[in-house]
Amino acid sequence: MSSGIIRNRSVFSDILRDSYIRMQNALPSLDAGHTLALYLLVAFVVISAALIIFFSVRKKMLPFTGIVSIALIGMILLPCIFYPNVELLYAHPSGDPQVKVDLFLTAVSEGRLSDGYDVLYGNLIRLPEISGTLSASDESAIQVQYERSSYYDDISDMYYHLLADSFSCECTGEMVTCDLNAAVPVRLSYADLPSASARVSEMLDDELEMIVQSHARRDVYNPDDSYQDWVIEDAYRSATERALSEKAAIITKDLVISLTYHDGMWNIEPSDELLNALGGGVCGIPVSEKNISDKIALYANNAKSMVLADLVYIPKLYSIPEEAIAGYEPCEALYHELEDPYMIYDVAAESDHLIGDADLVFNPDVTFAPGQKIYYYADDSIFAIVWKEFCNNCYCNFAEVFISDPSQLRRKIAGDTYGYSAQMYASSLAAEANAVVAMNGDFYKFRSLGICVYDRTVYRCEPSLDTCFFDTQGNMIFAYAGELRDKEETQRFVDDNDILFSLAFGPVLIDNGVPKENLNYRIGETMQRYSRSAIGQIGEGHYLMMTIGHVYPYKECCILKGAQDIMLLKGCVNAYTLDGGQTAEVIWRDKPYSYVDWGVERTVSDIIYFATAVPEDEQ
Repeated sequence: MSSGIIRNRSVFSDILRDSYIRMQNALPSLDAGHTLALYLLVAFVVISAALIIFFSVRKKMLPFTGIVSIALIGMILLPCIFYPNVELLYAHPSGDPQVKVDLFLTAVSEGRLSDGYDVLYGNLIRLPEISGTLSASDESAIQVQYERSSYYDDISDMYYHLLADSFSCECTGEMVTCDLNAAVPVRLSYADLPSASARVSEMLDDELEMIVQSHARRDVYNPDDSYQDWVIEDAYRSATERALSEKAAIITKDLVISLTYHDGMWNIEPSDELLNALGGGVCGIPVSEKNISDKIALYANNAKSMVLADLVYIPKLYSIPEEAIAGYEPCEALYHELEDPYMIYDVAAESDHLIGDADLVFNPDVTFAPGQKIYYYADDSIFAIVWKEFCNNCYCNFAEVFISDPSQLRRKIAGDTYGYSAQMYASSLAAEANAVVAMNGDFYKFRSLGICVYDRTVYRCEPSLDTCFFDTQGNMIFAYAGELRDKEETQRFVDDNDILFSLAFGPVLIDNGVPKENLNYRIGETMQRYSRSAIGQIGEGHYLMMTIGHVYPYKECCILKGAQDIMLLKGCVNAYTLDGGQTAEVIWRDKPYSYVDWGVERTVSDIIYFATAVPEDEQ
């Protein structure tokens, strides 16, 4: 009965909250003038009501007459405050929208893209006066942005400065205002990045010919008659320098900058047309101040990959947008069975751009579970392999994964909304997420313990459990029970460490290569032989998922220390315990790969999964 009451209260509170939000959105934005006028109107009504009561008591005025008078005056004054078409003092929004447009155009035309995006997204009200050229501090700010970019190189630097130096802007007509909206026609000139890349491609053959003619053949070609790496790099750099220095690919567009009045100030609407121009003709690049250099560097790398496609293999850089609720759909033709374990060396060689110098956890010499198949999936952005192995007297299900970008490590919660009431099978969640491989999460809805972070937001802070955080670089960061004391401190931790989501189960098994000594823990049946699940990080972009359970219903599992020993044996630098028992399972091609306790999947609230970052039209 009590749970039903709580549920009804929750529904009622949700209705009230939604109604309040709709009411707020329906009202116009109030600046200081509007607010003062509203206060004066309320004061007038209160004072008038007091006078009516006073004179009514002394019988010098009929109450009805006074009330009608106040109502009539209020009906006249209220529209004057809120309706923008009435020509009175407080009828119009304060501030000049033209000032915001001028600030934005000045910053962009001077190559101060960071300041321009601050204005565009409302982070900066007034810009410093800088005339003409970039100051030393501006150059330093640009360099700091590049240091944040994981794709930055000297080619990216050329594209960035081509774009920043190319902008010129001017207003081409009078500003038009209507109620809470304004529009300013402008002319924007900018460097078209795709045209610049095409020009690089045209010049590449000439640069290669110049190098060939000026060097001995043995210094230019490999034994198989392919170009040596330095030849391709030098030729491409020279072609890029020539093509971008010409600055011939300049496009001029007439467009309208739209503004809306909200929260007491004028704000520019970042339309697709405006963003496309600011991104150098590449739609959506850049989209915010924080990732200008990342986006341009990503474009520069992929442009290089396309230009050099016939000369040398350069893997494209793929990523999944943070706001996407699922990864890209994997290609069915790229799922394979590994018929002979020793074929792993040939398979791994094809994914060398992902694996690099890392050692595979998969070992063809181990004792595999009888009758169990080995599967793998490989494309330009992910290599994943699953197998069942007899290890330390336990049957273990492993999934080893290499990814090219941290965005491919993801969490999926039922309903894609924190606290969603319904639960789903892990296999169904994996199908919705387009997972290449997945495993159970922490089943956060099953208990009220632990710290829960989803989409960078702290939703629950009950810090009695070890917490595993995942940042935007795909790293596992641990906070032990009691280290984060309240929701405010935890949110600061999340913001400072760029955390995307957390897992609340535990305990931590391995931290920075050191196994945790005391595994006594308040949940998880640590000393019982129980089905286990854990996730570990071996290196950058290299992960291991494991469940320990039954191959046949009569096989025993292990205590928590056994799971720790296996993750340490497999080379995990960090490892964390997830929900076990009937929850523990590895999902491959939307079906349980591991045997689930009792042979039946249990509905859960979340999964951890890896997805391909290659869009369907490029597979």
